[in-house]
Amino acid sequence: MDFLSLKETEIADKLKDGKIKVCVIGIGRIGLPTALVFAQAGAKVIGADISEEVVENINKGITYIDETGIEEILKDSISSGNFIASTDVPSAINEADAIIICVPTPVDNNKNPNYSDLMAVCRDLVKGLKKGSLVIVESTIAPGIVEEIIAPFIEEKTNLVLGKDLGIVSCPERADPGKIFECLKTIPRIVGGINENSSNIAAALYKAAMGVKVVKVSNPRTANAVKLTENIFRDVNIALINELAILFEKIGINIIETIDAATTKWNFIPHYPGPGVGGPCLPANPYYLIQVANRVGYIPYLVRLAREINDRMPDNIVNLIFEALNGIGKPIKGSKIVVLGISYKSGVKDVQYAPAERIINALKKYDTEIACYDPLFENEIVFGMLTELSVEDAIQNADALVFCTAHAEFKQLNLENLSKCVRQPAVIVDTRNIFDSNEVTNAGFAYRGLGVPIS
Repeated sequence: MDFLSLKETEIADKLKDGKIKVCVIGIGRIGLPTALVFAQAGAKVIGADISEEVVENINKGITYIDETGIEEILKDSISSGNFIASTDVPSAINEADAIIICVPTPVDNNKNPNYSDLMAVCRDLVKGLKKGSLVIVESTIAPGIVEEIIAPFIEEKTNLVLGKDLGIVSCPERADPGKIFECLKTIPRIVGGINENSSNIAAALYKAAMGVKVVKVSNPRTANAVKLTENIFRDVNIALINELAILFEKIGINIIETIDAATTKWNFIPHYPGPGVGGPCLPANPYYLIQVANRVGYIPYLVRLAREINDRMPDNIVNLIFEALNGIGKPIKGSKIVVLGISYKSGVKDVQYAPAERIINALKKYDTEIACYDPLFENEIVFGMLTELSVEDAIQNADALVFCTAHAEFKQLNLENLSKCVRQPAVIVDTRNIFDSNEVTNAGFAYRGLGVPIS
């Protein structure tokens, strides 16, 4: 099928009738749900991945992605014949009308974007692309990568002309881990194509498959700028609140009380302090724009400073732990410190750039006894440590309980029961403002909270 020659009005019917073939490259946390949503909509989908283990498990209906209902949807999609996984990426590309790229684009140790997986996909693209196909880049990339790197590479290696023989668009993913299926079917998609036809066909495809509003922008670089702007906005505002939290604590002001009151004004958007920013997006995305800015001779001071503030937060939490132990007359050396919550986000089993890792590594330097527990990582090796099976197991004879993730399970804890397990006097260090300080002290603990002055 010459997919690009279709009329926009034809796409919904052809999708429903199973006449559109889609290849999703990279079937991880974003790629697999994306592939399954297209399969549910009627497309014939191949999930392509270089990992033999991932492909083998997925074809058996097994996935370790912790999204509600994903295994049931996967098994239904396989049994219907609408989905299969493959390691033969070029063949999967050749069979498809639309090729969706969902590979990771992390930053390296020097904070430079690492596009090696994306370029590996490009090398597979030129082996398998056929005339009339549409390439959709969902991976988060810097503005200009499609126009300046991907498009010229494809044209040089295939002798196909983008905008004429092939289409290409950026449609950056906007899903929230833990709610990915919900996001795919509710959050508008941003589409920016190399030409108008590419944008129109991609917009019609996403609207038909996901039922969402599609916002078309001028070009791929603008679509990528939208994604970066969204995440940098959050990163900068979190940095602002983190900085205010540290300051307000020192001058006797409660940051949470302040935020709650400020929220009563219509133009205030609440953000909350924490031990740092984790996950695959916020700690990395600003550096894509910083790299572009460096290339054109501009310094994005605010973006860089926000990253520095958020990157320093784990060190501030370690200082808070020092102060908390000193407050109950205990040295950090020899104390048992329990880190509760190691995932970067509540309810999500993911430790990418999790602040807890840096906190744990810093504490190891002070000859402390460290234990950790997370309801999503029970009895697993994480950060080189074996996690405990329960909160109670973790906190036996503990001197300090450090809450790094606001899991729902933690909010239900009986603090009085916990106080019977620890080595009194003991302190709770609340980096997410999970608990009311009075409830903590009434249960028999000392309390230190991020952005909460000592009462």
